[in-house]
Amino acid sequence: MNPNLPSEKRRFAAAYLRCFDAERAAASIGRCDGVRLLSTPAVQRELALQRAQCDITRKDVLRRLAQLAFGQANDCVKLVLSDAPDLDALDLSLLSEVKRNDKGTVEVKLLDRVAALEQLLAAADAPNDCADAFFAAAEDGESA
Repeated sequence: MNPNLPSEKRRFAAAYLRCFDAERAAASIGRCDGVRLLSTPAVQRELALQRAQCDITRKDVLRRLAQLAFGQANDCVKLVLSDAPDLDALDLSLLSEVKRNDKGTVEVKLLDRVAALEQLLAAADAPNDCADAFFAAAEDGESA
């Protein structure tokens, strides 16, 4: 693919914003130079444009935290019990880790729901300007 095609930059930026992994995003568009692509000014501009279009709000983050805190682990169980699970159809957002030892025992770790609940509680008690400071700090961290 031609790295100068605008559509490729858009697709890379969109893939990167889904996974925040430059190499995985590059692989999804048939490239193997994710870190280099991520550092180009054109891709940085495209990322800024797409981030602005996403318009993620405090409510969006709180909604997602609530989904994680109160979500069901059914699909995580299906993953380990099924012989050939359809990974694209499973919601594995609660999954933190899967291990299988040489005896066939499977260990499944889910995200820390108590931590997610604590974050929700802290956000509910915090004034909105604290959330604004959090998002500003996150944006500064991404651009560094």
